[in-house]
Amino acid sequence: MNYSTEVKQKLLSIITEMDSYRWLFTKNPETDFSRKKKWSFEEIMKFMLTMEGKALRDELLEYFDFDSSTPSDSAFNQRRAQILPEAFEFLFQEFTKSFNDNATYKGLRLIACDGSDLCIACNPKDETTYFQPLPDSKGFNQLHLNAFYDLCSRRYTDAIIQPARLKNENSAMCELIDRYRGQPAVFIADRGYENYNIFAHAEHKGMYYLIRVKDVTSNGIASKLTMLPESDEFDEWVNLTLTKKQTNEVKANPQNTELL
Repeated sequence: MNYSTEVKQKLLSIITEMDSYRWLFTKNPETDFSRKKKWSFEEIMKFMLTMEGKALRDELLEYFDFDSSTPSDSAFNQRRAQILPEAFEFLFQEFTKSFNDNATYKGLRLIACDGSDLCIACNPKDETTYFQPLPDSKGFNQLHLNAFYDLCSRRYTDAIIQPARLKNENSAMCELIDRYRGQPAVFIADRGYENYNIFAHAEHKGMYYLIRVKDVTSNGIASKLTMLPESDEFDEWVNLTLTKKQTNEVKANPQNTELL
């Protein structure tokens, strides 16, 4: 058996197992998916994972091999509405945990964090996801995906989805760090994640972090570090004491921790 087949079978076996206690993932446990119809819990989970972004009618016809008894769009929508979002979160976590090859770099897991916008079905009534660039233009809806990706084992380990208009990548990364369970890790992120709160969450967790910051000529964190050398490249140790106090005495004596 090749590796891709093994991965697919592992995913399908988890979905089959979930079907045996499907009431945990439905809005009305006593009635949802209780009747044997074309759409079982297992079948609709598989279908939703294989959708390719085409028109729903085309997706249904292809999935059921253009059979005359292909379920209607309405039947699919009714069944889909019965499944809780937690079903897909559970599937993701169980599928990820089924792989134990936690490869490391010098004993540390390398966990990268980044975000990406995802287009979803147009719904102008959803103010948290709807965008309309121009008054007369056709609008669109988006979600924002925040994800942790293990660079060594090459798989996603955790994710948080936010309405695009309410996205906050910094708070999402803090939450992902807090939820992390596993071997010592280095959390890696690009510019935009340079945030003292993220640093604090990683340090409180006892982990390491490598986060790219804006240039010293910008308005980022590096621009406030006056002790940095002016050379193009350097490797410098910097000690910072963070405080919410903004008195003149504190500003005049930044090294005096007794004033904090």
